[in-house]
Amino acid sequence: MSLNSQSIVLLRGALRRLAGAVVVLWAAVTVTFIGIRAMPGSVEDVVLGIHANEPGLREQVRSSLGLDQPILVQYFQYLGQIITGDFGRSFVLRADVSDVVFSQLGPTLQLAGASLLTALVVVWIIAVTTSGGSPRTERIIGIAELLAICIPTFWAGSLLIIWFSFGLNWFPASGADGPAALVLPTITLLLPLAGVLSQFMREEIGRQLRLPYVVSARSRGISEFRLRNVHLVPHAAVSTLTVAGTLFGSLIGGAVIVETVFGRPGLGRVALSAVGSQDTPVIIAVVVLITTACVVISTVVDLIALWIDPRYREELA
Repeated sequence: MSLNSQSIVLLRGALRRLAGAVVVLWAAVTVTFIGIRAMPGSVEDVVLGIHANEPGLREQVRSSLGLDQPILVQYFQYLGQIITGDFGRSFVLRADVSDVVFSQLGPTLQLAGASLLTALVVVWIIAVTTSGGSPRTERIIGIAELLAICIPTFWAGSLLIIWFSFGLNWFPASGADGPAALVLPTITLLLPLAGVLSQFMREEIGRQLRLPYVVSARSRGISEFRLRNVHLVPHAAVSTLTVAGTLFGSLIGGAVIVETVFGRPGLGRVALSAVGSQDTPVIIAVVVLITTACVVISTVVDLIALWIDPRYREELA
């Protein structure tokens, strides 16, 4: 495939992903809007608090927030605001939603990014060193992967706090002051991701080890280190990165629990507080932001896979 043909295929793939991203974002906003409106209770009660029964106030709040409009009008008005980047004001915090959300975005991205990168490095080391090993080694690693996937995140975080914060006093149990405070939340969040990715990468490298070109390479005297890291890992990395991009959404979702367990700032705590108070603008802004991040990461991973692996380009051509 020529360079121009490759560029056309990559452009076609990017356009398809962009169209899909728009549909995903619209669906996420719509489902969230319907879900919030279906929740019991009312926004007026949350906004008014102890003044909810004072005469005339409820009508004033409904009018000022646009809640006296038909539900379809409210939906399309809010959809129009989101398209222009205006998420409105928080019903509860009395502040611009953009300021509330973006002030908490950094800690969440820091935690999710550190977990993703660390998981990829850990998975690389485990897959390269244990793939094609003895059946006993395969079983031990398989059990460890299953445990990493199945252990509840809040329980893993609590155990790490007990062992490394209260017991050994190596890392702080809560807060977000300095790199040391990031260690335990990162380990907690990466465990299920690393378990899944390790299964994919070990299986792919094990499959590659049984192919004839590996036997041929070994007969030419290539070192095992170079064979696995230079020739096998790139093949396994394509499918592993694709799965990692798909799981990025669950990583952000897991950050909600981890931020709560470790008392860290972030989008998770903002989202939980907003759901409890039915603060619709904040909830939808968090959903849009997380969905956008997932779509962007997934698109970048797909384009990297298209660029690396010619089989994907041939399927799309």
